[in-house]
Amino acid sequence: MASPKGRHAMLTRALALMSLLFFLGTGAFVADSEVPANTSQQISLKRPLDLPRLPHRIGEGELVLVGGWELDSDNSDFGGFSALHVMGDGRLLALSDAAILAGFTLTKSDRASGSFIAPLPIRKGENSTKKDQDSESLTHDPVSGRFWVGFEHRHRIRRYSPGFARAESTGKPGAMQGWPKNGGAEAMVRRTDGSFVVFAESRSVRPGVTIGLIYRSDPSEPGAKAEAFAYQPPEGYRITDVAALPDGRLLALHRRFAYLEGVSAKIGIIAAGAVRDGVLVRSRTIATLKPPLPTDNMEGIAIDREGQRTIIWVISDDNYLAVQRTLLLKFELHKTPNRR
Repeated sequence: MASPKGRHAMLTRALALMSLLFFLGTGAFVADSEVPANTSQQISLKRPLDLPRLPHRIGEGELVLVGGWELDSDNSDFGGFSALHVMGDGRLLALSDAAILAGFTLTKSDRASGSFIAPLPIRKGENSTKKDQDSESLTHDPVSGRFWVGFEHRHRIRRYSPGFARAESTGKPGAMQGWPKNGGAEAMVRRTDGSFVVFAESRSVRPGVTIGLIYRSDPSEPGAKAEAFAYQPPEGYRITDVAALPDGRLLALHRRFAYLEGVSAKIGIIAAGAVRDGVLVRSRTIATLKPPLPTDNMEGIAIDREGQRTIIWVISDDNYLAVQRTLLLKFELHKTPNRR
């Protein structure tokens, strides 16, 4: 039997390995032979989550948990979701960091109906290697129906036609070149005025402060000019996604992994008009997600409406690891007096 000192060393090595896998999300494995890919289009609810009594107020009560599920599929490409978008009426689109798009509608009977899992289309003449398909962020124009996806590693922004029928244009924004390969356009949102806001995951301005960009024109087109701002996430956290509220405020999702505390996430509100050229931007935290609440590597956030209710969806990235889960949490955003 190992000594207490030896057991401590083994535990330390195990935690270090888990941390490395968590942040790299390689999904690497060794097999004696190639495993045939499964192309199932079915998405299912794996098992009920251990939820508190619902509805469950978090923190001061601006965010209320109203539902939660674990998603699963036999499809070999399922998982790794780094961005989320809502099309309305409970229709969700989840984008993985391997350029795989999954769509489904969560029904009142807790079923994922009308599901599909498929790769994003590649623009003719462009490569399709992992370096070119490390997709991290997603945004949409409800008027034209077009989508934009942010890719890190080679730092691109690509525009897609309605329904993701084809890739229309790919930009290589000069302001994003030189960003860390795994710390690029982690969050992106198209505002109602037509401008785009892009948040870098780890391109630092100084310790604890990262860079953000504002594009007044389509960043997937050549020559798009950027205005820069600085973003200070909650201490110890990194931004993973952002979504726009109807009143112009932004909801920012952040995640953290620590050896002793494990994984947690913070959701914050960025005031309307706060993101401007040359300023330091901060968010006001409205909720912290941590055990015993169901929590994993939370990476995608989206906003929907159900009648007069503002609904917030959050999805996790399982890094294609069996020890992690694809969680989908549903919240209602409540108005609080004297809060922006």
